[in-house]
Amino acid sequence: MCKKALNYLSLAFALVVLVSFANPEKKLDKLVAKIWKDQVIELVAVELPDSLKTSISHFSAIKSGDVLLGYGCYATALGCRVGGCAAPGEGNADTYETFDYIVIYDPNMVIIQVDIAEYSGQYGYEICRAKWLTQFAGKNSGFQLNENIDGITGATVSATYLVDDLNELGKTMTKLLQDQAL
Repeated sequence: MCKKALNYLSLAFALVVLVSFANPEKKLDKLVAKIWKDQVIELVAVELPDSLKTSISHFSAIKSGDVLLGYGCYATALGCRVGGCAAPGEGNADTYETFDYIVIYDPNMVIIQVDIAEYSGQYGYEICRAKWLTQFAGKNSGFQLNENIDGITGATVSATYLVDDLNELGKTMTKLLQDQAL
């Protein structure tokens, strides 16, 4: 009995490790293929300044031939505190669970789609719902939880951090575009 439990525990640990090292390019590619189903798409990695590499793990231009369709960004945000949720505040990855998300922008940095790529936290998973995520489409930033973005009971902390991240990311992407860094 004890050996069987140990085997299950080992299997569970192995699955957690595999999920933790998910391939951002593969997830980004899958979402892009879903959006532009009938087109031959190429993701071209874009080198970002070092200052942006802490929260953005992968950034690509999305092209069909010579036509720029948009940009794809794979980033990480904070969720609940490890061991339970608390009100949002100054956080770091050591004391908070994190989750990965993807933002697909058009060439003018207007959001086409937001998707939660990896959410392993015990709380706040409600932000993964596609219907809730559609609220971000057609905008770039200026999101405010419970004003122009619906709040979610049970996911206040994760929703707050995602909204904050999307606002900062939108401003950053717009600046990169204006500075012709892309």
